[in-house]
Amino acid sequence: MNKSKLIILLRSFSKEELKKFKDFLLSPYFNKNKTLIKYYAELIKDHPQFEKSDKEKIYTKLFKGKNYNEQVMKNLTSDLKKLCMDFLIIEIGKNDKYENKLNLLRQMILRKADPVFYSELKIFEAELKQVSELSEKNFYFLYQLEDAKISFHLERNEQPLVFDKVLKSGEYLILFFLLNLTKTISNLNVNRQSFNVKHNVNLVQEFFENTDVEKIIEYMKSNAIEFSETAELYYYRIICNTPPYDEKNYFKFKDLVLRNINSLNRVEVYGLFNALETFCLIKINSGASDFNRELFEIFRLEMEKDFYKYSESSPLTFMKFRNTYLTAFTLHEYEWIENFIKDYGKEIIESDRENAVKIANAQLDFERGNYEKVLESVAGVNADHAYSKIDIRNLTLMSYYELNHTESALSMIDSYRHFINNSNNLSEVFRESHLRFVNSLNSLILYKGKIKKKNSMS
Repeated sequence: MNKSKLIILLRSFSKEELKKFKDFLLSPYFNKNKTLIKYYAELIKDHPQFEKSDKEKIYTKLFKGKNYNEQVMKNLTSDLKKLCMDFLIIEIGKNDKYENKLNLLRQMILRKADPVFYSELKIFEAELKQVSELSEKNFYFLYQLEDAKISFHLERNEQPLVFDKVLKSGEYLILFFLLNLTKTISNLNVNRQSFNVKHNVNLVQEFFENTDVEKIIEYMKSNAIEFSETAELYYYRIICNTPPYDEKNYFKFKDLVLRNINSLNRVEVYGLFNALETFCLIKINSGASDFNRELFEIFRLEMEKDFYKYSESSPLTFMKFRNTYLTAFTLHEYEWIENFIKDYGKEIIESDRENAVKIANAQLDFERGNYEKVLESVAGVNADHAYSKIDIRNLTLMSYYELNHTESALSMIDSYRHFINNSNNLSEVFRESHLRFVNSLNSLILYKGKIKKKNSMS
């Protein structure tokens, strides 16, 4: 029984949700079957494991003196599962305040409650345009709000009052579309650069390349259309990470981000900073070492402004943690790195945390010349991420070289090359740079061996 859909749902409930669901079941508005209340009471005695939940034993408690009936239990389980789903829909709906407000306005239109409609409309519209909370979702609901205004006037046969609402709804729809389009392309660019993800058919990119978005934005700006700078910001999010990776586009984009940082919600700002990071990494990988300092300052700004995570409750991603301290290493910011690992390592998702912190500290030990300690630290790391595996191999190989463990280093180089060539989720730039590193280190070891041999013979 503990594998049934009902049990899977109940297992996911928190203690607070279990209490709320009990109240839900006790309400005659939602449930008139008192047996379901008893059934639920028996089930949750074994929450969250449900290993002792036995249908026949529960049936005996629910229907004393009656023979077990499988169909009755199936019906009860099905009904209780449906009520679980109804409960979750209501709980989710309570959190979707915009959708609820929009539906309420639509009801006011149908009920001819005009004073209430106008009052709630004014409040809702102001909330959607509130600075520090803008996102593409806001533009979607602003579009829907104009549509509700159109319905309001059409219901009352006020056709002449509809025209400006139709135009405004179109503007908001375009803004919603533009923000979503640019965000999608930006995410595709990030995935291509960081994880070597390729798409042979890409309608999104094709649409963007065949649409003169820049001309549209210039039209918006010259005609002072509301939120034109927001559209420009998202446009530059794409073109700064599109070949030829012009630095002018990057700094224009960065300026727009910093100017609008307080007018967008944190999820939006998080994505915009990721786009800034991506450009810096592209330039660094192409040999522009001066962008190490630029990237480091971007990371520091994220920490300062608290935009380094997707949301306040979400964990710090492994890649963000890794890229931050590796960038700091290129600038020899060792004290900053030590504090960063200590303060932010605990915010990594638990499944990655221990390994990520071990590798970061091993890197710090390497920079301080503690090569034996590095080998001890990385030996106990069983990494899942391809980039973690690369970091472990780099640290091990470099430590072998520094400790003159020539045979171990040469033996490892061959398997390392094989690993790099067979890792499909590494970008081409990353793959090539690490192959160059391995080949260069191999040449150094061989050269070092020749010098040693020559000196011993002389």
